[in-house]
Amino acid sequence: MKTNRFFTGLLLTLSLLIIPAGCEVDNATLLTDGIWTFEDLTTDSEDQTIITLIAFAKALLTDATLEFQEGGNYLITSPLLEDPTTGTWSLVGDDQLIMDPDDEPPSTGNIDVLTRDKLVYIETFSDGQVVYSITTTWIR
Repeated sequence: MKTNRFFTGLLLTLSLLIIPAGCEVDNATLLTDGIWTFEDLTTDSEDQTIITLIAFAKALLTDATLEFQEGGNYLITSPLLEDPTTGTWSLVGDDQLIMDPDDEPPSTGNIDVLTRDKLVYIETFSDGQVVYSITTTWIR
């Protein structure tokens, strides 16, 4: 009877050690593991022009999807835009996401949240005098 309890305890201990290590997923895998749906776009800017542009961009992204492909490409589709946005993406470390759209300058976002169900990144901009950030949220 004592041997049976010993083996049960040993199996439980080993499974607790093995399961967390097997569940760890790197950020690239989290990004490419499914299609993201646009959730929100906000700014901390007080400039009315920037606030208006963010509201317009948020409206255009309503019901948009984002797919990070394993080869380093991405695709954003929106029912309100005729053509999808395409480009390349890469990670710098675990916390910087670089998105380089075709025919546009690249942008770098600092990843604030990245789980299987939520992606939040923050981009910081400067107009020479004022520094502001834009936060983008995608969900699955």
